Amino acid sequence: MRGWMGREVDDGVRETIAQVERSVTHAIGRTGSISDEALAASQDAEGPDAGQSTRGTRQGGQAGRPGGRQGADSAGTQSAEGAAPGTPGQGNDGQGSGGQGSSGQVAPGEEWGDHPPSGGAPQGLGGPGANDGLLELVSYDGVVTAGVVDKFSIVPISSRDQQTLLAQPTDRRVRTVHLEGHGAFRVAALKTADGAIVVVGQSLGKTDWVMTQLLATDLGVAVVVVLIALFVGRWWVKREMRPLDVVASTARGIGRRDLRSEEIEPFARLDPSLARPGTEVGDVGHALNTMIDNVEGALKARMESERTLRQFVADASHELRTPLASIQGYTQLLQRDSVDAETALGRIASESARMSGLVEDLLLLARLDAGRELASLPVDLVPLVVDAVMDAHAAGPDHSWVLELPEGEESEQCVVDGDEAALRQVLANLVNNARVHTPAGTTVRIGVRAVAAQDAVDQVVAPDGTATWKVGCGPAGSVLLWVADDGPGIPEALRPTVFDRFVRGDGSRTRKDGKGSSGLGLSIVSSITKALGGRVSMSTLSADDVPGDEAARVAPTTGTRFEVRLPRSAG
Repeated sequence: MRGWMGREVDDGVRETIAQVERSVTHAIGRTGSISDEALAASQDAEGPDAGQSTRGTRQGGQAGRPGGRQGADSAGTQSAEGAAPGTPGQGNDGQGSGGQGSSGQVAPGEEWGDHPPSGGAPQGLGGPGANDGLLELVSYDGVVTAGVVDKFSIVPISSRDQQTLLAQPTDRRVRTVHLEGHGAFRVAALKTADGAIVVVGQSLGKTDWVMTQLLATDLGVAVVVVLIALFVGRWWVKREMRPLDVVASTARGIGRRDLRSEEIEPFARLDPSLARPGTEVGDVGHALNTMIDNVEGALKARMESERTLRQFVADASHELRTPLASIQGYTQLLQRDSVDAETALGRIASESARMSGLVEDLLLLARLDAGRELASLPVDLVPLVVDAVMDAHAAGPDHSWVLELPEGEESEQCVVDGDEAALRQVLANLVNNARVHTPAGTTVRIGVRAVAAQDAVDQVVAPDGTATWKVGCGPAGSVLLWVADDGPGIPEALRPTVFDRFVRGDGSRTRKDGKGSSGLGLSIVSSITKALGGRVSMSTLSADDVPGDEAARVAPTTGTRFEVRLPRSAG
């Protein structure tokens, strides 16, 4: 906007200086001076429609001026409509036409220019059409005529400002000049052929005022637009963020819950419509629901762990208290000579051994829980299985023990990397579990065999294409060890916790007929197997799944089978 208005001012200055140049040239040619009377006479002589396409030629210097004036006085100008051709004047060497074909004589020495603007000859400061803020300065033969139109009156210009204007280059280029008491002007200066200096300008005060008004208007509009945008934005943000109030309320509700209690009520969750990922609110809601799930799961796991720990401590205390009570009782009987010394000492030794075994089992589990690594040496499982069956025959002659071993070269492939003592304990616990928890006459099969690696079965492929071996498997294959019986099986309710600590079939801590176990055997089997990089599983078997001959099959859905799978040694 400011550039456009500046160009308008500059165009006006250029047009005005062209008009003033013609007036000055005309005045000098007629009177030889630039007085106000001469400029006024020049304006009257030109007339309102003079010079539409007038062209004059200068006769030459100062000598031609009188002839020019005489020719102008004698000839003048003709009317615009239907006038006869003008009469030549003295010194006239140029003709022009005005109006509809009329011609006029121009005095010698006049120089009007090629195309004066329509609307008549240049008017000057005192003539009609002089707009507010117009500046004109004409200097000729030491005479300076200057003024500024201010509120329809001509205000003189100080000598200092005149010198500032006269110092401007006379190249017709428009420049900005600051005058004392008048402000900024866009001015242009030129020098006529007669030696007169003409400076014309237009005040920038009106332009600055318009720009100030426009700036104030724009600023006001901008403020209104910003306020509207803030109001609409606040309304939209509150509408979009309203679900966050629900999220915050849910989070505050969780924060007020007492998580120290033993029983934790289910947490409130966000509605699924507020927990759809993809938006800011949906992402926050989804993250909150996920966090609630994790917290609730962690609390449940903590509660279960605490329950298990309390049960473990109670069971361990009872298991240790029972032999200690027996030892204490027999000791008191010996002191009172109320029992045979040999019998008392035998019971004391038996309970001491039982307590010692329980303590060793607890220490072993504690070491395995702490991540203690077992030895990793090549161990052939075939001799270990044979020894376990021989020990079982001696400990449980009322059971039928069946040994199932591979033949030929396959028997040499049942080698794993592990701790021999730990592997013997695994076999001993599995065999002892079958002997203690099955009735007399039960057939127990113990076997081992090597299993070749099957990539499609033994590997897990991640989404990125990375393949990893399942637990108990390896590139060299695996070794499968099993202990299966055709006894009554394990109750359905007990199967999920069969490898937990102090879990017994009858659920009580008392032993029947001196038999039973501490409930740590299968837990030790599971911990040792995991420490060796393997896995253990249990299943109640049908008749078709029980290994052996067709004649050795038992009734369907009876029997228990434990399998231990370990990675086969690569050596």
